[in-house]
Amino acid sequence: MARINGVSFCDNPDIESFCRTVVDTGFDSLEVSRPPFFEKLKTRNVRQRFAAWTTELGLSLYGFDCWVDVLPYDRLDETIAGFEAAIAFAADLELGMLISHDPWAHDNGDRSTSECLQANIELFRRVAAMCHENSLRLVLEPHPDTLSMDNNWAIDFVDGITDGNDYDVGILYDLCHYGVGQPDNYLKSIGILGDRIRHMHYCDGDKETYALHLPFGDGAIDLEAAVEALLDISYAGSLTNDLYSNPMPKDSARRNVEHVREVETKLGLTDG
Repeated sequence: MARINGVSFCDNPDIESFCRTVVDTGFDSLEVSRPPFFEKLKTRNVRQRFAAWTTELGLSLYGFDCWVDVLPYDRLDETIAGFEAAIAFAADLELGMLISHDPWAHDNGDRSTSECLQANIELFRRVAAMCHENSLRLVLEPHPDTLSMDNNWAIDFVDGITDGNDYDVGILYDLCHYGVGQPDNYLKSIGILGDRIRHMHYCDGDKETYALHLPFGDGAIDLEAAVEALLDISYAGSLTNDLYSNPMPKDSARRNVEHVREVETKLGLTDG
């Protein structure tokens, strides 16, 4: 199975042609993104019909990149409401996983890292409980401008959420983001984070440009060493190719798809 992130093609608002593009580029699984799907699939019945249609198309669905605004300090109720709607969407489509992140740096303001940590643990314990009730894994994606790009903060964050409960919570490791946020240590971080990594955005990047996800071989990421690092931690999570903000996503997807399958085979990710 080869999966691609929906935000790779998010400029296309027509979800039928969107999904056909995914299949035409050779992928057979889609990580659903907020645009354009959340806005288009407004009711449970419509979502279930969409899921049946994608099955007929030969396209499986896994994961929801929910893009909820994470504002735990002064807009907590609004943030919780956003997650409630996102979780209902993911549950209706049986997507199995919700993807989010801790707040952007400008939203943290002048708060201390420890104050931010406690506020985010409290918020995401509530989100994790809702995910658990709906059979969803929760994965949190560090970006270059989030506190979770610091490995120690990320470990304390995830461990704080799961402390004393059996919620399925982990880290989403995106090679592009870590290449920018930790250009000298992105490979070492795989070993440091270890089995907390539950999902991968597998891609290339130039280690300089924020969120520019490149086709394999066009960037500066040592992909072979990354796969070896994943083997060293006996990685058993899921994997998605991500081409967000790539100017030529269709061509890049076609170039990437067989390599994605090869990496899944090497890692033993037989279920995608």
